[in-house]
Amino acid sequence: MNLFKYRLALLALLAVFPLGGIGADTNSDRPAISQWVYPGRDGKLVYKTTARGDHIMDFSTAGYMGGGVALPTVPVAKTVKPSGKGDDTATIQTAINAVAAMPLKNGFRGAVLLAPGTFICSTTIYLPASGVVLRGSGSSPNGSTIMMAGGKHVAISTKMGGRRPDSPAPGPDAIQTFIADSYVPGGSAGFTVANAKGFAVGDVIEIRRPVTAAWVKFMGMDTLTRGGKPQTWIKAGTFLPIERRIAAISGNKITLDVPLSASIDAKYLNPPGTAVVKISPPNRLTQVGIEEIHIQSPPQRVNHTEELYSAIQLNGEDCWMRNLMIDETMNSVGIGGRRITLENVTINRKALHLGASKPAEFAPNGDQILLNRCSVNADNVWFAATGAGHSGPIVFLNCAFGGDGHIEGHQRWTTGMLLDNCSLPDGGIDFKDRGAMGSGHGWGMAWAVAWNCVAQVYTVQKPPGAMNWAIGCIGQSVQMSQPFDAAPLLPEGAFDSRGKPVAPRSLYLAQLAERLGPKALQNIGYSSPGIIPAWPKVQPSRVAGAKMDEGIGTDFALNQPVTANSVRGGKGNAQFTAERAVDGDSETYWAPADGAIPATLEVDLKGPTEINSLTIEEAADMTGRVQQYKAEGQVGGNWKLLSQGTAIGERKIDHFPSVTVWKVRFTILKAKDYPAISEFGIYLNTGSK
Repeated sequence: MNLFKYRLALLALLAVFPLGGIGADTNSDRPAISQWVYPGRDGKLVYKTTARGDHIMDFSTAGYMGGGVALPTVPVAKTVKPSGKGDDTATIQTAINAVAAMPLKNGFRGAVLLAPGTFICSTTIYLPASGVVLRGSGSSPNGSTIMMAGGKHVAISTKMGGRRPDSPAPGPDAIQTFIADSYVPGGSAGFTVANAKGFAVGDVIEIRRPVTAAWVKFMGMDTLTRGGKPQTWIKAGTFLPIERRIAAISGNKITLDVPLSASIDAKYLNPPGTAVVKISPPNRLTQVGIEEIHIQSPPQRVNHTEELYSAIQLNGEDCWMRNLMIDETMNSVGIGGRRITLENVTINRKALHLGASKPAEFAPNGDQILLNRCSVNADNVWFAATGAGHSGPIVFLNCAFGGDGHIEGHQRWTTGMLLDNCSLPDGGIDFKDRGAMGSGHGWGMAWAVAWNCVAQVYTVQKPPGAMNWAIGCIGQSVQMSQPFDAAPLLPEGAFDSRGKPVAPRSLYLAQLAERLGPKALQNIGYSSPGIIPAWPKVQPSRVAGAKMDEGIGTDFALNQPVTANSVRGGKGNAQFTAERAVDGDSETYWAPADGAIPATLEVDLKGPTEINSLTIEEAADMTGRVQQYKAEGQVGGNWKLLSQGTAIGERKIDHFPSVTVWKVRFTILKAKDYPAISEFGIYLNTGSK
């Protein structure tokens, strides 16, 4: 199905299940019932299992205080007014430090209130102690604005880290045992250990799931190469730490406070086996909040690998953000630690990110993370992307994303993510094998669920020995091979009730109500698992690949992510950036710096794309400058020559045998003066196949 026909179909579906009304049942459009999770005769949820006993996990422990607890309102201890003269960072920091020095009372020290107005801040504001809240007077234009200035920095940050990056080896007196079960299904609430002596209810434990050569091979991650060089997914001999508390002990059976987000299979993990180690609770900040603030940075039309203005880095436990408006930052919100809620956090960016690699506007790199009614409006981004080795649950509830971005497990086996009633009308949801992308990201996400979502496309794949689900979702599913390969197509995960929302409307809210009762829903702003308020409004996206060239077809390069090795005037010069060659405007052009030959332009097609034609145009009054060039396609991790030539002139069309590529690279090998490329198009000309 082409893009235009697909969008017409999507609009038809949305007419039946409108974005703002997915929570309201009607007699004519009653929701379906999923085979994987459904209400039983007694009203309790029933979970279908795989042949080995795996099932969708209970996600309801995500969020502040383990889910279902209202965010607190902390009394004001200090008030700060904007100076109206210069940098306000030091004044705000002095007030925060004063509150941080106050004694804790019921877990809190107090809130620092920013009065209405604009605060100019040229360096980072730090929250250095537990129990401290930074609160503005609202995120609207009449509220409190932190206006970022000076050198690139993070607007607000906690000083202490989240989960420790390197777990220490157990000492001689450590309380440690090993899982005795041959197989622990995904979603399990506990397991049997060899010896539970020394463990007690309430203990913090670390389940150390080993990374073995056998498991890496089973996952198909032992053969990753990029550019002929081996790539390491996860290093054998390390382990993936899973932090939990003991909820109950019966003999050698341990029950956890939070279910396991992935299975544990002794066939691939023994030896050495999965260790269970009693640990001291990590030294995290607790009860830290950031709320009711507008954060504004200067526009950033740059690549995310450069120095950036970012909004918030929050690491801790039982912390929160709420009612924030964030404009023009990049890699905007990073989250670490556990039991954290983000509520009504909106990120907007009009300045287009440059380049094929993308920033992550939300980076939920922790466990028990809840994003509730959050949104992003931006193009060429990851709306949200996870890092490596997190064990969930990570929940996006009733969130909306405008633009051509995606949500994905970005790298190296994070497990247990739920997208619940989320809207990405121009974007995509990816639970997939990223193969040799990045630095060998491989399987980025497993045991994840998209529940009653609307998206343009879904790539939901089934990892070996694991599962991903798309249930009650509206949108087109796309099968893909491992990145850079044309075949074979990887198996899909479980798609259930395609194009028809299911009951319960919200899986997270149904699980939360079952675990804690209806009051828990009211605490986080919901009345019922069956009623989901309207999604936040999202802005329309640019349309990629929509320009038609008569006689050739659709231009797959239009508005796609593109990078160049050189830009005239430097990378910060927006006038001559690589995007100018794929913006559909013949009056703009990409130009490399003087003498920067060879000069390359690389277009990311975001997936395997069959092509057989290219168009190249030099800018008006600058024709004849290119004297030699070549075009290559990325196939199987290597670059294959597609076409080559000498002169281009006003317009050159190159035809070549059909080939499936992931990226196209155009290289100017010889030129006089500086070359200027106004249009670079990529096509599948069905008349010349």
